[in-house]
Amino acid sequence: MALGGVAWGVRAGCWHLHPHQVLSAEDFAPDLPPGALVSVAWLLDGAGRVVGGALPRGNPHGGAWGKRVLRGEGIWPAEMYPPGREITAELDLVEPGSAADPARIVVHGPLHDIPGLVDQPGLPTAGWTRMVTRLRRDSRRIRIQAGGRTWWIRASRMFGVRVVRENGVDVYCTRGGRQAMFSAEADDLDVSVVLLTLGSIPSSTYAPILGF
Repeated sequence: MALGGVAWGVRAGCWHLHPHQVLSAEDFAPDLPPGALVSVAWLLDGAGRVVGGALPRGNPHGGAWGKRVLRGEGIWPAEMYPPGREITAELDLVEPGSAADPARIVVHGPLHDIPGLVDQPGLPTAGWTRMVTRLRRDSRRIRIQAGGRTWWIRASRMFGVRVVRENGVDVYCTRGGRQAMFSAEADDLDVSVVLLTLGSIPSSTYAPILGF
């Protein structure tokens, strides 16, 4: 299975995005479950190679509805489970869902599993108000809750992304379209949660067509 993606490096606490050569899925993550559809790849300096992909419904490792997976070297493996829609080869990303119907995640820490939720609490549930609200950047924020922490993902500047942990701790941001950085405050849980979520959800969920 070939990968055409991007790679990430970390130096002195900052992780930078740069193009990477095409490799096989096994080169990146030997523990990737069989039949996974790989959609994104990273190279983390000081950690290792990481991939994000999907196990569609029907895969014996994917569960009843399928799931997204994060695997690789030097990171905690993780999964995301879709709310109300199965994952297929054609539709392999996860819509976060409302606060009443969130996506579920599980991060496999070294001591125990860490469950969590991913949702968009700022979106109304239906109707014209929902259509209009979708165009406002603040309402498009993605919320992640796991391990007693809360993160917010939102669009930043022109085509950028920013992730902030509770109490205003910056964890991740993009710069100049193709450069991305984790902050020095980011730990193993931050890294797995951010990479799993950004690799699993459509960018249109947090980046409205208008309003950048």
